[in-house]
Amino acid sequence: MLKGLLAALGALGICSAPAHAARPFFTDDARIVDKCQIETFYKKERTYSGSEFWFLPACNLFGAELTAGGNRIEGDKNTIVQLKFLLKKLETNGVGYALSLGSFGGEPYFNAIGSRSFFDDRLVLHGNLGDFRDSGGTWGYGVEALLWAPRVYGIFESFGQHRETPTYHYGVRFWVIPNRFQVDTTRGDQTGAGNRRFYTVGLRFLF
Repeated sequence: MLKGLLAALGALGICSAPAHAARPFFTDDARIVDKCQIETFYKKERTYSGSEFWFLPACNLFGAELTAGGNRIEGDKNTIVQLKFLLKKLETNGVGYALSLGSFGGEPYFNAIGSRSFFDDRLVLHGNLGDFRDSGGTWGYGVEALLWAPRVYGIFESFGQHRETPTYHYGVRFWVIPNRFQVDTTRGDQTGAGNRRFYTVGLRFLF
């Protein structure tokens, strides 16, 4: 169940924005990439000896974002395919909406996404409601805040699955080259069964 939950929640966050929400969020945002990008990250669990590696390229195809990649969790490999459509573009100090449809390891899912910008994009809130065909409903909300313009952002989010305790996830995103090359590092905690804790390190390239 633990590994299944990680996979399900990870699939929610595979798409990203042109310059802001994306890695290291699991909660998705109501924006799509301008052209193409590659996200990759390594995730280590404290409560078991396994680790995860994710590789997620994405491109804008005629106004929709297509992601086609995969991951490896404790030796198991999964294929990830997703399309994200903007229903309303997120403007500065405005509201945006999007919908994603995809398949994670052969299991279909959908995710409804809303985002709200404040203070000229210095603070952006995101909310998700989704469902996996076999695993059940999922939810998430996130906050991204500009800490040091234009390179450093702080993130906090909480996400979960039906009948599971929430996971709290927080960290820092640093633009080495603004809007081109990003590095990030995070920590996540879930109370309850095993007091799960994990750490991630990620890279993101836009081109």
